[in-house]
Amino acid sequence: MNDARLPELLEQRRRDDGAWLLRLRVPPQLPHFAGHFPGAPVLPGVLQVQWALALAAPRLGLAPRCREMEALKFQRLLRPGDEAELELRLDAARGKLHFAYRADGRSCSSGRLRVEAAA
Repeated sequence: MNDARLPELLEQRRRDDGAWLLRLRVPPQLPHFAGHFPGAPVLPGVLQVQWALALAAPRLGLAPRCREMEALKFQRLLRPGDEAELELRLDAARGKLHFAYRADGRSCSSGRLRVEAAA
C-alpha cells in the first residue's frame, strides 16, 4: 500500500467462508508513534479500527466508515515493525464487520463495527 498511514500488506487470502486473512507489518515510521508514546511507541487502537475499515472496504464491498463501534477489546500491544494477522469477516445480514488482530498466535485486539454496503 502506498499510503504511509496504512500497514504494509505482506500477504492476503480469502477463505472459503468469505472472510479475509491479511498478514501485515506495522510501519516503523508511522506519524502516530511520535505522541503515542515517546520512547515506547504503541499502535493506537483508533488506528487499528481505521485500518480494519480501510482494508475491509474494497474486499467486502463496504463503505469505509463506521456507524457504530461494538465490543472493542485490546489485549496485546502492537509496536513499530510488528507483523500481525488481521481477520476480516462480514455478517451482511446484521451489517456487522468483525475484525481481529493476532501476532505470534496471540490476540492483540478485536471488535465488531456496524457498517453499510458501499454505494
